[in-house]
Amino acid sequence: MNIASVACRVDTADGVYECRARSRLTESDTGADKPLVVGDRVRLRRTAPGEGVISEVLPRRNRLTRTHPHDPHIEHVIVANVDQLLVVCSVREPPLTVGIIDRYIIAALYGGLTPLICINKIDMAGASTEHEEMAGVYRDLGYPVLLTSAETGAGIELLKQALKDRSTVLAGHSGVGKSSLINVVQPGLELKTAPIGWKGTHCTSAVTLLKLDFGGYVADTPGVRELNPWDIRQRDVAQFFPEIWELSQQCKMPACLHTGEPDCAVLAALERGELLRMRYDSYIGIVNTIQEQQEPRRTDVTAPRRQVTKKMRLASRTVQRQRRKRKWQEDLYDSDEGRGTSDE
Repeated sequence: MNIASVACRVDTADGVYECRARSRLTESDTGADKPLVVGDRVRLRRTAPGEGVISEVLPRRNRLTRTHPHDPHIEHVIVANVDQLLVVCSVREPPLTVGIIDRYIIAALYGGLTPLICINKIDMAGASTEHEEMAGVYRDLGYPVLLTSAETGAGIELLKQALKDRSTVLAGHSGVGKSSLINVVQPGLELKTAPIGWKGTHCTSAVTLLKLDFGGYVADTPGVRELNPWDIRQRDVAQFFPEIWELSQQCKMPACLHTGEPDCAVLAALERGELLRMRYDSYIGIVNTIQEQQEPRRTDVTAPRRQVTKKMRLASRTVQRQRRKRKWQEDLYDSDEGRGTSDE
């Protein structure tokens, strides 16, 4: 295979094609990270039976994205063109926390996906009812919540119903049991899993799109320790917390972030016990981790906004490295382009 191409599989009406994609479709000097991602709809040029070259990436209808962990000016698209996001968390190992749930809910809603919540490993709950109380909180907010156990099979049939005939991306911390749930939903996939107690172990190293026998697709993602929403300002976070957003309309300061401002209706409700502490703490945690940018980038091709300045793009060492690598790879590719054949 040409050194300037990347191997991938494309599912078509004629079957699955083993394809290569030119580097210009996998790397970019415009600030986009991974312009070609799992779930993208593409056009391909057939070069041999069951083989082809991706020639074009079609506009995305939605995507799951985050701020790049190493460069706040780059959007990191995780997966595209999926119907829903299933946020998987666990009762224990790792412990149940609301912070990651709320971050993924924001990412889903912002990207145009329907969020669902799955609390896994309920067999480890013992006498604790914390997971049931948390499920009640999110159900009251209008989010579907599933309680499952990959070990005992509890809730698996309901999970299969939620996945059937839809494209779903599973996301959450490492060790919550995403791969284990997929293995139970469709035996035979044999996705790699780690024994309970391997804290922080990444069993999935890349996003993988899997076709389900009973209809639909699932994308298993690597576990994340940190997910910062992309292109979300601090003052926008309250809109993703319905109870906080409603209270904020009564704040005296128009730009109140509810972090200590005078006459804050949100803080007053918190003191009166009318707002759950865990919801407020989750909100503050997200606000405090957002780095305000003058002009955040947005690389979604279907809804472009103003770009950051050229000076800021050039300042990114990552972008410079991508530009040099792309030019070098395409020079090699162009010198060898005539070797492929097309049956179209």
